[in-house]
Amino acid sequence: LPLILILTSPPKASNRPLPSEQMLRRTPPSSATMSTIHTVGNGVMEMVPLDEFQALSPPVLDQEADISRPPRSIDDYLESVYQEGSDDKIPTPSMMSLLRQRWRYYAIFAALGIANSGDAAEISCAGYLLSSATFQEEILLAGGDGEGEGVDFAGRGAALAGAHIAGMMISGLLSGILADLWGRRSTLLLGLVANGIFGTLSVFVFNARQLCILRFLLGLGLGMVIAGVVPLVAEISPPSNRGRYMTLVSSTFTAGFLFSSIAALTIFRSDGGSGQWRIFL
Repeated sequence: LPLILILTSPPKASNRPLPSEQMLRRTPPSSATMSTIHTVGNGVMEMVPLDEFQALSPPVLDQEADISRPPRSIDDYLESVYQEGSDDKIPTPSMMSLLRQRWRYYAIFAALGIANSGDAAEISCAGYLLSSATFQEEILLAGGDGEGEGVDFAGRGAALAGAHIAGMMISGLLSGILADLWGRRSTLLLGLVANGIFGTLSVFVFNARQLCILRFLLGLGLGMVIAGVVPLVAEISPPSNRGRYMTLVSSTFTAGFLFSSIAALTIFRSDGGSGQWRIFL
C-alpha cells in the first residue's frame, strides 16, 4: 500500500530531447574552422568568423526547431523518462546499471504485482476455508445441534463461497467508471484499503451471516483492485517494454493462488486437518 502510494506519483518531467528533436538540433561544425561572408556596407563584403556572424544575427535554428517540432505523445514522454540517465555509449548496460537507473519502475511494478497476487489469494481462500472442520463446527453449524440439524449447512457454505464473487461483479461494473473519474491509483488504493479492513474484521466473526456480509464488502474491494492494476500498468509502462511489464504483473495473479495453497497446506495440516482457520483468513 505505501509503495503504490509513494512510487506511482507522476515522475519528473525529462528534459532529454526526443530523437526527432535531436535530428532538428544538430550541432554545427566548430566555429574556429568556419567563416562566412558578411556585408559591411556600400556593397563591400568581407569574411568574418562564424561565431562573430552568429552574434550579429538572431539564432534561427532553435526557432525553426520549435516551429517544426512534432507534438510529444504520452508514449514519447514515458519512453524518455524510462531511458533517462542511460549511457548511449554502452550498447549492453549491466544489470546493476539498469537497476540504478530504473529502480523506481521496478519497485512500482513489484508493488502492483503484490497487490494483484493479494487479490488472487483472497479469491481462492474461500475453498480452503470451507474444508476446515473447525470452521464448519464454529461457523457453518453454529446455532444447530452440532450435527447439521436445524441449520442450512449447504446454503451457508454456498453463500460464503459466492459472497465475494457477487461483490466483485458489482464492483467490476462500477470501478471502471470510478477509475476514469478519480484516477487508477486512487481506485486501486481504495480497493486495497477495503481489502485490509474487511479482511481483518473477518477474523473476529461469530456466525456465517457476519462473515458473508464482510466477504461481500471485501469483494467490492477486490473488484477495485482488478480495475486499477492492469490499466495502471498499461498506462505507466514505457512502450518499448509494455508487453513485458504487463505480462509480469498479470502472472502474479497465479502466484497469489499458489501462496494461498501453500498457506492452507501449512496451517490446516495441524490439528488433524482442522487448523486455525482464523489465522489462515
